Parts: sequence; C-alpha cells; structure tokens
Amino acid sequence: MTAAETLSAVAFAGYGIVVVAGLAFTYYAVQNYAFDRLEGYDDFWGYLTYLGLAFAAFGALGLVLTVRNASVVRAFADVSLLVAIAFLTFALREVYFNSALAPSPDERAVSLDRVRRLEFGFVAVIAAEWLVVMLIDQPAVAAGVKAVGAVGFAAYGVAFSERLETLAHGTVLDTLRRHLLLVLVCATGVALADALALVAPAAVADGVFYVFLVLLGGLLVPPTVRLQQSVAGLT
Repeated sequence: MTAAETLSAVAFAGYGIVVVAGLAFTYYAVQNYAFDRLEGYDDFWGYLTYLGLAFAAFGALGLVLTVRNASVVRAFADVSLLVAIAFLTFALREVYFNSALAPSPDERAVSLDRVRRLEFGFVAVIAAEWLVVMLIDQPAVAAGVKAVGAVGFAAYGVAFSERLETLAHGTVLDTLRRHLLLVLVCATGVALADALALVAPAAVADGVFYVFLVLLGGLLVPPTVRLQQSVAGLT
C-alpha cells in the first residue's frame, strides 16, 4: 500500500467515524429534547441536534471526497464543519445563559433572543462568503476565511466555557461541556489545516488534518454516550 493509499484509508476511517458518531449524537440529542431532560433548555438540545447533523453531513461529504475530490463537495463539507463549530459554541453559550452565573435578563445589555438572531445571521454571512469564494476557485482566500471563522467561533465558545468552570462538577451539563470543549478543539484543528498549508509544508498540514480528523470522530463518542446515559435514566 502506497503512502497516498494509506492516507486515503485514514481519511475514510476518520470521516466514517464522524458520520456514525454525528448521527448517534443527533439521535440522542433529539431523545433528550423529547423527554424534556432539562426544563428551559429546549434551545440547548436544538443546538446539539443541529451540530450532530452538521458533523454527520461533514463526514458524509468527506467520504465522497475520498472517492472524488470535487470542489463543490469540498465547499459544502467545509461549510458543514463551520456550521457544526458554530452550533457547538452556541450550545456552550446557551448553558451559560441558563446558569446561575449569567446576569439576569434585566441586567443584560442585549437580550438573549437578539443574541441568538445575531449569531445565526453571522453564521449565514460567513457561510455565504466562504461558499462564494470557494466556488469562484480562490482556495487560499477560502482557507483563510474558514480559519478565521473557525477560530472566532471557537474563541467565543471557549470564553463561555471558562465562565462555567465554577459550576458544580459531575452534572449532565458539566460533563457534556467538558466533552464538547474537546470536540470544539479538534473541529477547529481540522478547519485550520488548509490555512496551515499556506505557511507550512504540505506534509505538516496533512498530518495536522488527519490527526484532528480521527480525534474528532473519537471524541464525539463520549458526549454521545453521555447523552445516551441521560436518556436511559429517563426511560
């Protein structure tokens, strides 16, 4: 087996794990939503559902890329990854605003509903800009836009996660938060690989991509198991 075939096999396995884990994650997020696992957390479960679907879409499109490297498929795969990162950060933000650490609604400069609308608008703008750049065949610019978007969303999510460090440990939300933070790091690493290729040898960028891709698939499993355990405790 040549080096190229080996890397293709690694990519296929990594994308495959992401698909399976993403679909399982989505299923159990929907189950938690249906059972009303936590009162007042409907949007949180919704974000988890969307991020699971986005990761599954990213993995499925990635599997197609291992067979045929089409620019349109790559464009939608990368947008799916960005959307997954965005929804992951929104889920972390949702936990914070539903916690005792968040300011009361009267003390907030901007209402939570408006924050949600602004977030969705920002995601739509980033995704549209990136797709346009990618489809007009500007891979370097597209890689930069994707990297900036991923890092921006990741920093947003980490900021809220850090604020939640003082909450009680061992709860469902705390465990999920810790698992999701690792998923966020790996997804961001995958998103940064193309930009890294602009300033580092291709072998380094490829290595970063494959490592974080496999880690992403593997680290999606623990939060999925935690969601499944949560459902099992309610049935």
